[in-house]
Amino acid sequence: MKKDAALVDRNPKEEAYYFPENVDTGPQPETFFGVHHYIAEQKKYDILLPYLEDWNSDLILKHSKAYLNVPGEGFHIPSGVLHAPGTALTIELQEDSDVFAMLQALVAGKIISKELLFKDVRKEDRDRYGEKIILNQINWEISGDPFFYENRHTEPELIEETQQEGGCEYWIYYNTIKFSGKKLIVKPGNTYSSVDNGVYNILVWSGKGKYDGHEIEAGNFKCDELLVSYDKAIRPIIVENTGKNELQIIKFFGPDINIDIPKIKQYKI
Repeated sequence: MKKDAALVDRNPKEEAYYFPENVDTGPQPETFFGVHHYIAEQKKYDILLPYLEDWNSDLILKHSKAYLNVPGEGFHIPSGVLHAPGTALTIELQEDSDVFAMLQALVAGKIISKELLFKDVRKEDRDRYGEKIILNQINWEISGDPFFYENRHTEPELIEETQQEGGCEYWIYYNTIKFSGKKLIVKPGNTYSSVDNGVYNILVWSGKGKYDGHEIEAGNFKCDELLVSYDKAIRPIIVENTGKNELQIIKFFGPDINIDIPKIKQYKI
């Protein structure tokens, strides 16, 4: 979380996932999130401690819940929330940070270095508290939320005001102003006029066409990404689908660019 990242002069890492469609989701497309509610409610945090000390298994996962990685959907994950990603291909958007603590010793059949548990912990805190220091870095309120799925799951939200005959946009990264993102779909042989609030970059996920006159094509590393400056973004940009299939483009925005975005309705006991 912010308070812990600040101790090592870093930023926290709030993040979000989007599972793209029409790709193999792998052998285990489920992501583990948080802990069972009673652990947080009864403050039984130390139930995780033996797994950190022994560092020889993935059995820490039995204290968590797994949720299916559904193509076309995703999750919003605040910093400090326990999670173990599934095998589905994931397009992740996050804060400008790579802080983390790896609590799962056994991953894909291999024991990983325990140094990853303490990667962003001060030496004096590691020496004084040992593995227990990690338990103080967990956001137990969100990790133990009994409505975790309902409060963190993100389905595509159609942006009705930008619908056009040639295509449409969906919010796919939302619920925070630290970052945001859209999926733009342009029909074959059609054009779409794109206007946004500020600078962004794009990933061409499928199809081919032109973006403000620039050739774009999914899978072609020479022309599947663009950075769109502020001056360009706030004025109409013509996006043309020159192929036979849908042109799908993902737009990534940084902090405070999109303020009026969807927020997930929060459920509470």
